[in-house]
Amino acid sequence: MSDAIRMTVWADLQYFLGGTPDDRVGIFSPDGQKFIVVVRRGNLRNNTNEYSLLLFRTKDAFNGPKPEVLITMSSSSNREGIENVKWLNDNETVAFLGQDAGGTPEVYSLSTKTKHLIRLTHHPTPVVAYDISANGKTIVYEAVPRRIATSATQDARRDGVVISTQSPSDLFLSECNETQELDRADKELFVQHVQGAALKIAVADQLSEILPLLVSPDGRYAVLETYDSEIPPYWAAYRDTPLHPYIIEPRRPSQRSNVTHFMLLDTSSGKIGPLLDAPMSWFNRSLVWAKDSRSLILSGTYLPLTVGTPMEREARETHTFVAEVEVPSKAIIPITDEPVQISHWNQQDGVLVLGSGENGDINPKPYDRAGMSWRPVALPGDKSNSSIPLTVSLEEDSNTPPRIFVTSTKNGRKALLFDLNPQFSHLKFGRVQDITWKATDGHEVTGGLYLPPDYEDGKRYPLVIQTHGFEKDRFWIDGPWSSAFAAQPLAAKDIVVLQVGSSSDPSEDRKYTNTPGEAPRQMAAYEGVIDYLDNRGLVDRRRVGIIGFSRTVSYVAYTLTHSKYQFAAATLADGFDAGYVNLMLFGGVDYLAANGGLPFGSSLDSWTKSSPGFNLDKVTAPVRLEYYGWGGFLGGWQTFSGLTLLKKPVDFIWLPYGTHLLVKPWERLVSQQGNVDWFDFWLNGEIDPDPSKRAEYGRWEQLRRKEPKN
Repeated sequence: MSDAIRMTVWADLQYFLGGTPDDRVGIFSPDGQKFIVVVRRGNLRNNTNEYSLLLFRTKDAFNGPKPEVLITMSSSSNREGIENVKWLNDNETVAFLGQDAGGTPEVYSLSTKTKHLIRLTHHPTPVVAYDISANGKTIVYEAVPRRIATSATQDARRDGVVISTQSPSDLFLSECNETQELDRADKELFVQHVQGAALKIAVADQLSEILPLLVSPDGRYAVLETYDSEIPPYWAAYRDTPLHPYIIEPRRPSQRSNVTHFMLLDTSSGKIGPLLDAPMSWFNRSLVWAKDSRSLILSGTYLPLTVGTPMEREARETHTFVAEVEVPSKAIIPITDEPVQISHWNQQDGVLVLGSGENGDINPKPYDRAGMSWRPVALPGDKSNSSIPLTVSLEEDSNTPPRIFVTSTKNGRKALLFDLNPQFSHLKFGRVQDITWKATDGHEVTGGLYLPPDYEDGKRYPLVIQTHGFEKDRFWIDGPWSSAFAAQPLAAKDIVVLQVGSSSDPSEDRKYTNTPGEAPRQMAAYEGVIDYLDNRGLVDRRRVGIIGFSRTVSYVAYTLTHSKYQFAAATLADGFDAGYVNLMLFGGVDYLAANGGLPFGSSLDSWTKSSPGFNLDKVTAPVRLEYYGWGGFLGGWQTFSGLTLLKKPVDFIWLPYGTHLLVKPWERLVSQQGNVDWFDFWLNGEIDPDPSKRAEYGRWEQLRRKEPKN
């Protein structure tokens, strides 16, 4: 696992979260003469992640240039060391959100000519998101609220605590210091003008750094996506299948919703209010400002229901739109109700290109504005920005480590710019195959099969099923996530690894989302691949392990408690378990949807039949539980306590400083290497002689004595 942790990667948060690379790889200066690439690598010795800004000259890009390292910052927290890099309009200065080891994130500017670094914000708590105007004179940022624990603790010791809207994790923080943050949406909003003090903006909604925040080019306005605090009752008319249950969900006062909308902030007056009286969908979301700052274009948004005709209202209830919104009037100009997003807006010729796919680059359809409406037009021959003569792309696939290339937009010439990990030429990786199989319920599923580096045809290998995604265009040593998964290291232990992708028709999967059929459908996929690989003579079905993470914890837990197929070991890592205890602790539509209602009255029987926590007596596999963050261990408590009471083998690892997607090298090593050792132990009977692991294997030897005998 150390190779995965130490590898150099493109340092982009959306890429880390599974997104596909696009034109963000190279961050070009406005005149196109320079560009920056941000990279990251883990430092296991210091338990930090090192981020570097690499500068390239566009004119030298095809001559094998050595990158100029402008700055390196080492993050010792769960936050990025350098993120959201933006050029200012002087073509020399870049701004970014950064932090160094032991520090907190702030907004900085850096001269690419002199390497002079200036701290632009001076906030007492971490700044977690920002945007800046093109001239650098207006900054809008979000920061973690200051938590004054001392007085609250003294009051609690004297008077106790009245529990109303707090989560269990909030309650655990009463004795913690400010560095122990929760991953929650309660950030504060600020506006700062050049050489002025930051002004706090009161926002009733809840803010999160994972949601968009964009300042207009002239700095006059900002648009930010927020979690809606008060969902209007009439929004229940929107019929988006995944979103609708969250719109109508009963919530306690101050409980965060999962419904978002856009707010418009006037940075001069500090006035803020909804941009549209409508929610955002979960799909095809994108946002771009016009260069003149007089309008912006949104995709994946619903439009207000206050329209004249029943036909128009029907369309708005059932479809999301791409629309232009003028500011400050908030006048709406619909563009299309097709399920597409923004691919490119060439504001020199006025052509807006919309498309499907993650980056809007599939089936592109161009539009231009004619008066007060938009119309489809012919696709222009040259979509490129004339000031930028090349594209910078990250290229990889499941068997090819990532490398950065440059391509001329004029003649298509292509050259290698930067090999992120030349050391990989000395390592032997297992080959990855794209496969398709039939689930036991008949639907077709795709995935990636990792074979051991010294794979022998005709030999039957143990199998580990890694749930929660596969992309044939991504090189994942661990993948698809940094928590629990460890595909290539497991393959190096002579274990075949299967990463489960989506159905051949992903839209069919969505029909089962938040229904009692969601987990059974995924169980059928896991059962089907065991049959498929067994019939190929590739795996030993008596030695099958499975890992669930996040949403797929519920799928794997359901499989362990409802499938007739036997598993030799399992891991459930930091996820939704569709269980009674977590419903009582945290609430949520998902628990009710998975089990057919509340666990009371007429729907109680559905819970006892389907919820994994009520069927732990059927588990036959040793189970490893991993949960992260303050209060996170509560998420696994029902499973841990239940299996313990049933005298079944269960191991529980809690990483109190970890985030849902593990970031820090030591925590990744505990989780990912721990799973390599766990499955090697249960599937191969192997014990690592490393003395530092003696206690780990001692626990597992005791668990093995609890294992049911067949």
